[in-house]
Amino acid sequence: MIRKIASYILLISVHLFTWLVATLGRRSSRRRWKPTGRIAVTGTFFNPNWYLSHITPLTRSGVTEVILVIDAPQQAMAGVRFACPPRWLAKLISRAGAKALWMIVVGFRYRPDLYMGYHIVPAGCAALVAGRLFGRPSCYQMTGAPAGLVGGFPEIGRDIDMSAKTSLLLEALVFRVVRHFDHTVVRGNKSKRYLEEHNVTNPVHVITGSVTCPAFSPEVHRDIHLVFVGRLAPVKQIDQFIEIVGEVGRVIPSVKAAIVGDGPLRAQLQGQAKRLGIMGNTEFLGKRHDVQAILARSKVFVLTSKSEGLSIAMAEAMTSGVVPVVADVGELSDFVTSGINGYLVEPGNIAEYARRIVSLLQDSAMLDEYSQRAVEDAKRQCDIEVVTARWRRVFQQYVTSHSSSCARRVLA
Repeated sequence: MIRKIASYILLISVHLFTWLVATLGRRSSRRRWKPTGRIAVTGTFFNPNWYLSHITPLTRSGVTEVILVIDAPQQAMAGVRFACPPRWLAKLISRAGAKALWMIVVGFRYRPDLYMGYHIVPAGCAALVAGRLFGRPSCYQMTGAPAGLVGGFPEIGRDIDMSAKTSLLLEALVFRVVRHFDHTVVRGNKSKRYLEEHNVTNPVHVITGSVTCPAFSPEVHRDIHLVFVGRLAPVKQIDQFIEIVGEVGRVIPSVKAAIVGDGPLRAQLQGQAKRLGIMGNTEFLGKRHDVQAILARSKVFVLTSKSEGLSIAMAEAMTSGVVPVVADVGELSDFVTSGINGYLVEPGNIAEYARRIVSLLQDSAMLDEYSQRAVEDAKRQCDIEVVTARWRRVFQQYVTSHSSSCARRVLA
């Protein structure tokens, strides 16, 4: 109980401080400046694919340099500079606090044109505060589903069991903060509508993570019937995937399923598969560096998450011709159209998952048709060139709006 109260007070305090700084900063006119072509970006990158998916298009969008304020360097990339706070600082004021402070250090050292944060707390708040302090625009990237906005970031959000009154109080404060950003980026149209319904009038852009689309061949041999790719964490509800494999196995005894990824639930899930008698049908592949090759061998991508933003794993699967059968949550409906390129399923409805999957596996012509449509639809929305072009338009907009006219050609 004490931990929950402390977490709630911390979230309130962070949002209140951010709102005060943003409000006071807005009262002073923003100075024009000569652009440096740099942007400062901070956040938590959950895995290498997530990092590459989101940062690569930024580096190709015409900026000179992306300064990435994170805990530790990721894969080296042209146009990216890592600015990692020292470990002693993280131990002293927490990882989140250290990155927030380091955004200010980066501001003094490199004078970025834009401050950007993934997730509202702490990264989004840090970007907004830095932007106000240095008189520069700020951008908030809402990476998850709308429901995740009020809960803050995972390490804190899990500790809070909010009543209706406390939830409304925090929600009101969060939206006061969000309305101060010069730009907000969301992953899909549901999130955009959600913000507009809460009177967020500043520009809201729909930009997904990017995927490098592989060459697609409908002739490839696919020997994996069902595939899941992701963290073996509670929010993904992989226990439902195990149940689905069992249900499909009642109709198609030779069904083969692959679980790609690792996490705290692995042993528990293996025990569940053993109890259901499907260990022979289910491979736990762990973390892999050849995910694309595994997807190329797969027929149906299954996602049973409790909540999602826009699943990069699903997008990668679709570009490889894997047909999605996924929960109707988050922004997944932006990519998946039931009966056209896959199926959206009522969350938790194991019988419906199994029925849809069996219908696909037993009709090879329909599976091939959906597979080709999945490739086409995913490429149209999240191919790296498409995402890069969207970011270029955003950056051109903020340079035109906020920088000195003598240097507006900083973006190519």
